[in-house]
Amino acid sequence: MKISFEKFHTLWNGQDDFRLRELDCGILLKAVCLDTMCDDAKVSAFVLQPLAYIGKAQSLSEVEKKLAAGTGVRKPPNLFAATEDFTNGYTLIFDKSDNCISVDTRTVVGRSVAEPPTSMVMRGPREGFVEDVKVNITLIRKRLKTPNLKIINLAVGKYTNTAVSVCYIEGIAEQRIVDDIVQRLQSVKTDGVLDSSYLARYLDVSKTFLFRRVGSTEKPDIAVGKMLEGRLAIIVDGSPMVLTVPYLFVEDMQSPGDYYENSAMTTLSRSLRFVSVIVSVLLPALYVCLQVYNYQIIPLRFLITVLNASEAIPFSPLTEMLLVLIVFDILREANLRMPSAVGISLSLVGAIVLGDAAVQAGLLGAPAVMIGALSGIGLFTMPDNTLILSLLRLVVTFIGGVMGLLGVIVSTMTILVYLASMQDYKTPFLAPFAPDIPEDRQDAVAQVPVPKMKKRPRSIPNENRDRRG
Repeated sequence: MKISFEKFHTLWNGQDDFRLRELDCGILLKAVCLDTMCDDAKVSAFVLQPLAYIGKAQSLSEVEKKLAAGTGVRKPPNLFAATEDFTNGYTLIFDKSDNCISVDTRTVVGRSVAEPPTSMVMRGPREGFVEDVKVNITLIRKRLKTPNLKIINLAVGKYTNTAVSVCYIEGIAEQRIVDDIVQRLQSVKTDGVLDSSYLARYLDVSKTFLFRRVGSTEKPDIAVGKMLEGRLAIIVDGSPMVLTVPYLFVEDMQSPGDYYENSAMTTLSRSLRFVSVIVSVLLPALYVCLQVYNYQIIPLRFLITVLNASEAIPFSPLTEMLLVLIVFDILREANLRMPSAVGISLSLVGAIVLGDAAVQAGLLGAPAVMIGALSGIGLFTMPDNTLILSLLRLVVTFIGGVMGLLGVIVSTMTILVYLASMQDYKTPFLAPFAPDIPEDRQDAVAQVPVPKMKKRPRSIPNENRDRRG
Protein backbone atom coordinates (compact mmCIF):
# COMPACT_ATOMS: atom_id res chain seq x y z
CA MET A 1 0.00 0.00 0.00
CA LYS A 2 1.34 3.43 -0.97
CA ILE A 3 2.49 5.61 1.91
CA SER A 4 0.03 8.37 2.74
CA PHE A 5 0.43 10.73 5.66
CA GLU A 6 -3.34 11.26 5.85
CA LYS A 7 -3.97 7.51 6.18
CA PHE A 8 -1.18 7.24 8.71
CA HIS A 9 -2.45 10.20 10.71
CA THR A 10 -5.98 8.76 10.69
CA LEU A 11 -4.70 5.44 12.07
CA TRP A 12 -2.74 6.89 14.98
CA ASN A 13 -4.21 10.31 15.80
CA GLY A 14 -5.90 10.24 19.18
CA GLN A 15 -3.40 7.88 20.82
CA ASP A 16 -2.07 9.39 24.06
CA ASP A 17 1.56 8.68 23.15
CA PHE A 18 1.31 9.87 19.53
CA ARG A 19 3.56 12.87 18.86
CA LEU A 20 3.44 15.13 15.78
CA ARG A 21 5.84 18.02 15.01
CA GLU A 22 5.67 20.27 11.96
CA LEU A 23 9.02 21.70 10.82
CA ASP A 24 9.99 24.19 8.13
CA CYS A 25 13.35 23.42 6.53
CA GLY A 26 12.74 25.11 3.22
CA ILE A 27 10.11 22.43 2.71
CA LEU A 28 7.32 21.62 5.16
CA LEU A 29 8.09 18.43 7.08
CA LYS A 30 6.03 16.46 9.56
CA ALA A 31 7.77 14.26 12.14
CA VAL A 32 5.74 11.65 14.03
CA CYS A 33 6.74 9.17 16.74
CA LEU A 34 5.38 7.15 19.65
CA ASP A 35 6.55 8.68 22.92
CA THR A 36 6.43 5.32 24.71
CA MET A 37 8.62 3.58 22.13
CA CYS A 38 11.13 6.34 21.40
CA ASP A 39 14.03 7.71 23.38
CA ASP A 40 13.52 11.46 23.83
CA ALA A 41 17.26 12.10 23.72
CA LYS A 42 17.60 10.25 20.42
CA VAL A 43 14.63 12.06 18.89
CA SER A 44 16.21 15.36 19.87
CA ALA A 45 19.76 14.44 18.78
CA PHE A 46 18.99 12.49 15.60
CA VAL A 47 15.90 14.34 14.28
CA LEU A 48 14.96 17.69 15.82
CA GLN A 49 18.39 19.27 16.25
CA PRO A 50 19.67 18.32 12.76
CA LEU A 51 16.45 19.61 11.21
CA ALA A 52 16.68 22.84 13.21
CA TYR A 53 20.16 23.61 11.84
CA ILE A 54 19.84 22.04 8.42
CA GLY A 55 19.20 25.34 6.68
CA LYS A 56 17.18 25.31 3.47
CA ALA A 57 16.55 21.96 1.82
CA GLN A 58 15.00 21.33 -1.58
CA SER A 59 13.73 17.77 -1.08
CA LEU A 60 13.35 15.00 1.47
CA SER A 61 16.29 13.16 -0.12
CA GLU A 62 18.50 16.13 0.71
CA VAL A 63 17.18 16.08 4.27
CA GLU A 64 18.00 12.37 4.51
CA LYS A 65 21.62 12.98 3.49
CA LYS A 66 22.03 15.64 6.15
CA LEU A 67 20.68 13.49 9.00
CA ALA A 68 24.22 12.25 9.59
CA ALA A 69 23.78 11.84 13.35
CA GLY A 70 21.28 9.02 12.95
CA THR A 71 22.87 5.62 12.32
CA GLY A 72 19.63 4.02 11.16
CA VAL A 73 18.01 6.13 8.44
CA ARG A 74 16.03 4.45 5.64
CA LYS A 75 13.09 4.80 3.30
CA PRO A 76 10.13 2.49 4.03
CA PRO A 77 8.88 1.06 0.71
CA ASN A 78 5.18 1.02 1.69
CA LEU A 79 2.69 1.90 4.41
CA PHE A 80 3.07 -1.50 6.09
CA ALA A 81 6.85 -1.10 6.42
CA ALA A 82 6.42 2.48 7.68
CA THR A 83 3.93 1.30 10.31
CA GLU A 84 6.30 -1.50 11.36
CA ASP A 85 9.15 1.00 11.83
CA PHE A 86 6.85 3.42 13.66
CA THR A 87 5.61 0.82 16.17
CA ASN A 88 9.18 -0.35 16.79
CA GLY A 89 10.30 3.11 17.91
CA TYR A 90 11.41 4.83 14.70
CA THR A 91 10.57 8.48 14.04
CA LEU A 92 8.95 9.03 10.64
CA ILE A 93 9.49 12.23 8.62
CA PHE A 94 6.97 13.05 5.85
CA ASP A 95 7.03 15.77 3.21
CA LYS A 96 4.00 17.24 1.42
CA SER A 97 4.31 14.65 -1.37
CA ASP A 98 3.92 11.77 1.11
CA ASN A 99 7.55 10.74 0.75
CA CYS A 100 8.82 9.25 4.00
CA ILE A 101 12.05 8.42 5.79
CA SER A 102 12.41 6.66 9.14
CA VAL A 103 15.10 7.39 11.74
CA ASP A 104 16.07 4.89 14.43
CA THR A 105 15.20 6.44 17.79
CA ARG A 106 14.27 3.27 19.65
CA THR A 107 14.46 3.28 23.41
CA VAL A 108 16.39 0.53 25.18
CA VAL A 109 14.23 -1.14 27.83
CA GLY A 110 15.10 -4.50 29.32
CA ARG A 111 17.39 -6.37 31.64
CA SER A 112 21.11 -6.56 31.18
CA VAL A 113 22.98 -9.63 29.96
CA ALA A 114 23.42 -12.10 32.83
CA GLU A 115 23.84 -15.81 33.45
CA PRO A 116 20.57 -17.63 32.59
CA PRO A 117 18.96 -19.27 35.64
CA THR A 118 18.12 -22.48 33.74
CA SER A 119 21.59 -23.08 32.25
CA MET A 120 24.16 -22.40 34.94
CA VAL A 121 27.64 -23.82 34.38
CA MET A 122 30.71 -24.37 36.53
CA ARG A 123 32.96 -23.41 33.62
CA GLY A 124 32.36 -21.59 30.40
CA PRO A 125 30.67 -18.32 29.37
CA ARG A 126 28.17 -16.80 31.79
CA GLU A 127 26.30 -14.71 29.23
CA GLY A 128 22.68 -15.47 28.47
CA PHE A 129 20.14 -14.25 25.96
CA VAL A 130 17.75 -11.46 26.98
CA GLU A 131 14.38 -10.27 25.69
CA ASP A 132 15.81 -7.82 23.12
CA VAL A 133 16.31 -9.32 19.66
CA LYS A 134 19.01 -6.79 18.81
CA VAL A 135 21.07 -7.68 21.89
CA ASN A 136 20.67 -11.39 21.16
CA ILE A 137 21.91 -10.97 17.60
CA THR A 138 24.87 -9.02 18.99
CA LEU A 139 25.72 -11.92 21.32
CA ILE A 140 25.74 -14.30 18.35
CA ARG A 141 27.58 -11.88 16.07
CA LYS A 142 30.27 -11.44 18.76
CA ARG A 143 31.04 -15.15 18.50
CA LEU A 144 30.70 -15.49 14.73
CA LYS A 145 32.87 -12.76 13.23
CA THR A 146 32.33 -13.84 9.67
CA PRO A 147 30.35 -12.51 6.69
CA ASN A 148 28.98 -16.05 6.30
CA LEU A 149 26.67 -15.42 9.25
CA LYS A 150 23.36 -14.61 7.55
CA ILE A 151 20.34 -13.10 9.30
CA ILE A 152 16.84 -13.03 7.79
CA ASN A 153 14.49 -10.62 9.55
CA LEU A 154 10.74 -11.26 9.57
CA ALA A 155 7.68 -9.84 11.31
CA VAL A 156 5.12 -12.35 12.62
CA GLY A 157 1.73 -11.71 14.24
CA LYS A 158 -1.19 -9.65 13.01
CA TYR A 159 -1.30 -7.36 16.05
CA THR A 160 2.03 -7.91 17.81
CA ASN A 161 4.13 -7.60 14.63
CA THR A 162 6.88 -9.45 16.49
CA ALA A 163 10.41 -9.22 15.11
CA VAL A 164 11.81 -12.68 14.28
CA SER A 165 15.37 -13.28 13.07
CA VAL A 166 16.52 -16.49 11.41
CA CYS A 167 20.29 -16.93 11.82
CA TYR A 168 22.46 -19.46 10.01
CA ILE A 169 25.95 -19.89 8.58
CA GLU A 170 26.07 -19.81 4.82
CA GLY A 171 28.10 -22.70 3.45
CA ILE A 172 27.27 -24.93 6.42
CA ALA A 173 23.47 -24.91 6.81
CA GLU A 174 21.62 -26.57 3.95
CA GLN A 175 19.83 -23.91 1.91
CA ARG A 176 16.70 -26.02 1.39
CA ILE A 177 16.23 -26.27 5.14
CA VAL A 178 16.71 -22.49 5.46
CA ASP A 179 14.11 -21.83 2.75
CA ASP A 180 11.67 -24.29 4.32
CA ILE A 181 11.91 -22.69 7.78
CA VAL A 182 11.61 -19.14 6.43
CA GLN A 183 8.57 -20.16 4.40
CA ARG A 184 6.95 -21.74 7.46
CA LEU A 185 7.51 -18.60 9.52
CA GLN A 186 6.15 -16.37 6.76
CA SER A 187 3.01 -18.52 6.52
CA VAL A 188 2.20 -18.24 10.25
CA LYS A 189 -1.24 -16.68 10.61
CA THR A 190 -1.90 -15.69 14.20
CA ASP A 191 -2.96 -12.63 16.18
CA GLY A 192 0.26 -12.43 18.13
CA VAL A 193 3.58 -14.05 19.01
CA LEU A 194 4.52 -13.34 22.63
CA ASP A 195 7.30 -15.88 23.01
CA SER A 196 9.45 -18.20 20.93
CA SER A 197 7.42 -21.19 22.15
CA TYR A 198 4.52 -19.91 20.01
CA LEU A 199 6.60 -20.39 16.87
CA ALA A 200 7.98 -23.76 18.02
CA ARG A 201 4.56 -25.29 17.44
CA TYR A 202 4.54 -24.06 13.85
CA LEU A 203 8.05 -25.35 13.21
CA ASP A 204 7.13 -28.84 14.43
CA VAL A 205 6.54 -30.59 11.10
CA SER A 206 5.30 -33.84 12.67
CA LYS A 207 2.88 -32.00 15.01
CA THR A 208 3.84 -34.32 17.85
CA PHE A 209 2.01 -34.13 21.16
CA LEU A 210 4.90 -35.86 22.98
CA PHE A 211 8.56 -34.86 22.98
CA ARG A 212 9.47 -31.46 21.62
CA ARG A 213 10.85 -31.37 18.09
CA VAL A 214 12.39 -27.90 18.31
CA GLY A 215 15.38 -27.16 20.51
CA SER A 216 15.77 -24.10 22.72
CA THR A 217 18.64 -22.52 24.60
CA GLU A 218 19.36 -19.42 26.68
CA LYS A 219 23.12 -19.48 26.04
CA PRO A 220 24.74 -17.82 23.00
CA ASP A 221 27.70 -20.26 22.99
CA ILE A 222 25.32 -23.23 22.75
CA ALA A 223 23.35 -21.59 19.93
CA VAL A 224 26.55 -20.85 18.00
CA GLY A 225 27.82 -24.39 18.58
CA LYS A 226 24.64 -25.80 17.07
CA MET A 227 24.85 -23.38 14.13
CA LEU A 228 28.39 -24.61 13.44
CA GLU A 229 26.91 -28.09 13.01
CA GLY A 230 24.40 -26.90 10.40
CA ARG A 231 21.43 -25.90 12.52
CA LEU A 232 19.49 -22.65 12.39
CA ALA A 233 18.81 -20.31 15.31
CA ILE A 234 15.46 -18.49 15.46
CA ILE A 235 15.46 -15.39 17.68
CA VAL A 236 12.10 -13.93 18.74
CA ASP A 237 11.86 -10.42 20.14
CA GLY A 238 10.60 -10.50 23.73
CA SER A 239 11.89 -14.00 24.47
CA PRO A 240 15.23 -15.07 26.01
CA MET A 241 14.78 -18.59 24.58
CA VAL A 242 16.36 -19.02 21.14
CA LEU A 243 14.99 -21.89 19.04
CA THR A 244 17.31 -24.28 17.18
CA VAL A 245 16.36 -26.63 14.36
CA PRO A 246 16.78 -29.42 13.36
CA TYR A 247 16.65 -31.11 16.75
CA LEU A 248 17.74 -34.53 18.05
CA PHE A 249 16.53 -36.39 21.13
CA VAL A 250 20.13 -36.95 22.23
CA GLU A 251 20.50 -33.18 22.74
CA ASP A 252 18.39 -33.53 25.88
CA MET A 253 21.17 -35.69 27.33
CA GLN A 254 23.68 -32.89 26.80
CA SER A 255 24.38 -30.06 29.20
CA PRO A 256 25.79 -26.57 28.48
CA GLY A 257 28.87 -27.36 30.56
CA ASP A 258 29.73 -30.61 28.77
CA TYR A 259 32.03 -28.93 26.26
CA TYR A 260 34.10 -27.21 28.94
CA GLU A 261 34.91 -30.38 30.88
CA ASN A 262 37.15 -33.37 30.25
CA SER A 263 35.58 -35.71 27.67
CA ALA A 264 35.80 -38.69 30.07
CA MET A 265 33.88 -36.80 32.77
CA THR A 266 31.36 -35.63 30.19
CA THR A 267 30.81 -39.22 29.06
CA LEU A 268 30.25 -40.32 32.66
CA SER A 269 27.78 -37.46 33.29
CA ARG A 270 25.79 -38.20 30.15
CA SER A 271 25.70 -41.92 30.97
CA LEU A 272 24.32 -41.12 34.41
CA ARG A 273 21.62 -38.90 32.85
CA PHE A 274 20.71 -41.65 30.39
CA VAL A 275 20.44 -44.29 33.11
CA SER A 276 18.53 -41.89 35.40
CA VAL A 277 15.87 -41.23 32.77
CA ILE A 278 15.36 -44.94 32.05
CA VAL A 279 15.20 -45.77 35.76
CA SER A 280 12.80 -42.88 36.45
CA VAL A 281 10.31 -44.01 33.80
CA LEU A 282 10.51 -47.79 34.30
CA LEU A 283 11.31 -48.31 38.02
CA PRO A 284 7.77 -47.65 39.42
CA ALA A 285 6.24 -49.94 36.77
CA LEU A 286 8.77 -52.69 37.46
CA TYR A 287 8.15 -52.42 41.20
CA VAL A 288 4.39 -52.83 40.73
CA CYS A 289 4.44 -55.65 38.18
CA LEU A 290 7.11 -57.63 40.06
CA GLN A 291 5.19 -57.28 43.32
CA VAL A 292 1.86 -58.35 41.78
CA TYR A 293 2.69 -60.80 38.96
CA ASN A 294 6.35 -61.73 38.92
CA TYR A 295 7.29 -61.74 42.61
CA GLN A 296 9.36 -64.93 42.12
CA ILE A 297 12.00 -62.81 40.36
CA ILE A 298 12.56 -60.66 43.48
CA PRO A 299 15.32 -61.92 45.83
CA LEU A 300 13.77 -63.59 48.89
CA ARG A 301 15.13 -61.21 51.52
CA PHE A 302 14.05 -58.15 49.56
CA LEU A 303 10.63 -59.74 48.95
CA ILE A 304 10.17 -60.34 52.68
CA THR A 305 11.07 -56.71 53.41
CA VAL A 306 8.58 -55.43 50.84
CA LEU A 307 5.81 -57.73 52.11
CA ASN A 308 6.40 -56.70 55.73
CA ALA A 309 6.25 -53.02 54.76
CA SER A 310 3.14 -53.44 52.59
CA GLU A 311 1.00 -55.97 54.42
CA ALA A 312 -1.01 -53.33 56.33
CA ILE A 313 -1.45 -50.99 53.35
CA PRO A 314 -5.15 -50.67 52.40
CA PHE A 315 -4.39 -50.07 48.70
CA SER A 316 -3.29 -52.42 45.97
CA PRO A 317 0.35 -52.04 44.81
CA LEU A 318 -0.79 -50.32 41.59
CA THR A 319 -3.05 -47.83 43.41
CA GLU A 320 -0.38 -47.20 46.02
CA MET A 321 2.31 -46.40 43.44
CA LEU A 322 0.03 -44.22 41.31
CA LEU A 323 -0.96 -42.29 44.44
CA VAL A 324 2.71 -41.73 45.35
CA LEU A 325 3.59 -40.53 41.82
CA ILE A 326 0.61 -38.18 41.66
CA VAL A 327 1.41 -36.66 45.06
CA PHE A 328 5.00 -35.99 43.99
CA ASP A 329 3.78 -34.43 40.73
CA ILE A 330 1.44 -32.17 42.70
CA LEU A 331 4.31 -31.09 44.95
CA ARG A 332 6.46 -30.33 41.90
CA GLU A 333 3.75 -28.22 40.28
CA ALA A 334 3.11 -26.34 43.52
CA ASN A 335 6.83 -25.68 43.92
CA LEU A 336 7.09 -24.24 40.40
CA ARG A 337 4.24 -21.79 40.99
CA MET A 338 5.02 -20.67 44.52
CA PRO A 339 7.23 -17.63 45.23
CA SER A 340 10.89 -18.63 45.30
CA ALA A 341 11.24 -17.82 49.01
CA VAL A 342 8.39 -20.21 49.85
CA GLY A 343 8.82 -22.80 47.11
CA ILE A 344 11.95 -24.48 48.50
CA SER A 345 10.41 -24.79 51.97
CA LEU A 346 7.18 -26.14 50.48
CA SER A 347 8.93 -28.83 48.44
CA LEU A 348 11.15 -30.01 51.29
CA VAL A 349 8.54 -29.87 54.04
CA GLY A 350 5.80 -31.26 51.81
CA ALA A 351 7.85 -34.24 50.64
CA ILE A 352 9.26 -35.10 54.07
CA VAL A 353 6.16 -34.48 56.17
CA LEU A 354 3.64 -36.01 53.79
CA GLY A 355 5.82 -39.04 53.03
CA ASP A 356 6.64 -39.74 56.67
CA ALA A 357 3.06 -39.14 57.82
CA ALA A 358 1.66 -41.45 55.13
CA VAL A 359 4.07 -44.24 56.11
CA GLN A 360 3.42 -43.79 59.85
CA ALA A 361 -0.33 -43.83 59.28
CA GLY A 362 -0.10 -47.04 57.25
CA LEU A 363 -1.54 -45.47 54.07
CA LEU A 364 1.63 -45.95 52.01
CA GLY A 365 4.56 -48.31 52.24
CA ALA A 366 8.10 -47.02 52.73
CA PRO A 367 9.43 -48.86 49.61
CA ALA A 368 6.78 -47.21 47.40
CA VAL A 369 7.59 -43.74 48.78
CA MET A 370 11.32 -44.31 48.28
CA ILE A 371 10.88 -45.53 44.70
CA GLY A 372 8.53 -42.66 43.89
CA ALA A 373 11.02 -40.12 45.28
CA LEU A 374 13.95 -41.72 43.44
CA SER A 375 11.97 -41.72 40.21
CA GLY A 376 10.96 -38.09 40.65
CA ILE A 377 14.54 -36.95 41.27
CA GLY A 378 15.79 -38.81 38.21
CA LEU A 379 13.37 -36.97 35.93
CA PHE A 380 15.15 -33.69 36.57
CA THR A 381 18.31 -34.93 34.86
CA MET A 382 16.37 -34.10 31.68
CA PRO A 383 14.60 -30.91 32.88
CA ASP A 384 13.11 -29.85 29.54
CA ASN A 385 11.16 -33.12 29.28
CA THR A 386 10.14 -33.54 32.93
CA LEU A 387 6.39 -33.25 32.29
CA ILE A 388 6.42 -35.60 29.29
CA LEU A 389 8.49 -38.21 31.13
CA SER A 390 6.21 -37.90 34.14
CA LEU A 391 3.21 -38.65 31.93
CA LEU A 392 4.95 -41.64 30.35
CA ARG A 393 5.89 -42.89 33.82
CA LEU A 394 2.24 -42.90 34.90
CA VAL A 395 1.14 -44.65 31.68
CA VAL A 396 3.84 -47.34 31.85
CA THR A 397 3.13 -47.90 35.56
CA PHE A 398 -0.58 -48.37 34.89
CA ILE A 399 0.08 -50.79 32.02
CA GLY A 400 2.60 -52.70 34.13
CA GLY A 401 0.08 -52.98 36.97
CA VAL A 402 -2.56 -54.38 34.59
CA MET A 403 -0.48 -56.59 32.25
CA GLY A 404 2.64 -57.32 34.25
CA LEU A 405 6.18 -57.45 32.88
CA LEU A 406 4.91 -58.10 29.36
CA GLY A 407 2.99 -54.82 29.48
CA VAL A 408 6.13 -52.91 30.51
CA ILE A 409 8.08 -54.43 27.62
CA VAL A 410 5.32 -53.76 25.07
CA SER A 411 4.80 -50.15 26.21
CA THR A 412 8.56 -49.48 26.14
CA MET A 413 8.86 -50.89 22.63
CA THR A 414 5.86 -48.80 21.52
CA ILE A 415 7.53 -45.61 22.81
CA LEU A 416 10.79 -46.49 21.03
CA VAL A 417 9.02 -47.22 17.75
CA TYR A 418 7.12 -43.94 18.04
CA LEU A 419 10.34 -42.00 18.62
CA ALA A 420 12.14 -43.78 15.79
CA SER A 421 9.35 -42.90 13.36
CA MET A 422 9.69 -39.13 13.86
CA GLN A 423 11.70 -37.13 11.34
CA ASP A 424 11.69 -33.36 10.80
CA TYR A 425 13.79 -31.44 8.26
CA LYS A 426 15.40 -34.70 7.02
CA THR A 427 16.69 -35.39 10.54
CA PRO A 428 15.70 -38.66 12.33
CA PHE A 429 14.76 -37.89 15.92
CA LEU A 430 16.72 -40.82 17.43
CA ALA A 431 19.84 -40.33 15.31
CA PRO A 432 22.61 -41.42 15.60
CA PHE A 433 21.17 -44.63 17.12
CA ALA A 434 18.08 -45.12 14.93
CA PRO A 435 19.20 -45.10 12.19
CA ASP A 436 22.67 -46.15 13.24
CA ILE A 437 25.25 -43.53 12.22
CA PRO A 438 28.55 -44.60 13.82
CA GLU A 439 30.50 -41.43 12.95
CA ASP A 440 27.87 -39.26 14.69
CA ARG A 441 28.19 -41.12 17.98
CA GLN A 442 31.35 -39.13 18.73
CA ASP A 443 29.17 -36.55 20.51
CA ALA A 444 26.10 -38.53 21.55
CA VAL A 445 26.14 -40.22 24.97
CA ALA A 446 29.90 -40.77 24.86
CA GLN A 447 32.05 -37.81 23.82
CA VAL A 448 35.41 -37.97 22.11
CA PRO A 449 37.92 -35.14 22.70
CA VAL A 450 37.07 -32.01 20.73
CA PRO A 451 40.26 -32.10 18.57
CA LYS A 452 39.14 -35.48 17.21
CA MET A 453 35.76 -34.16 16.03
CA LYS A 454 36.84 -33.59 12.42
CA LYS A 455 33.44 -34.06 10.80
CA ARG A 456 30.08 -32.40 11.30
CA PRO A 457 27.16 -34.71 12.14
CA ARG A 458 25.79 -36.58 9.15
CA SER A 459 22.35 -36.67 10.79
CA ILE A 460 22.11 -32.84 10.60
CA PRO A 461 21.69 -31.63 6.98
CA ASN A 462 24.69 -29.47 6.07
CA GLU A 463 26.61 -28.49 2.97
CA ASN A 464 30.10 -28.90 4.39
CA ARG A 465 30.93 -31.82 6.67
CA ASP A 466 34.54 -30.83 7.28
CA ARG A 467 35.24 -28.80 10.39
CA ARG A 468 37.84 -26.28 9.30
CA GLY A 469 40.15 -24.99 12.00
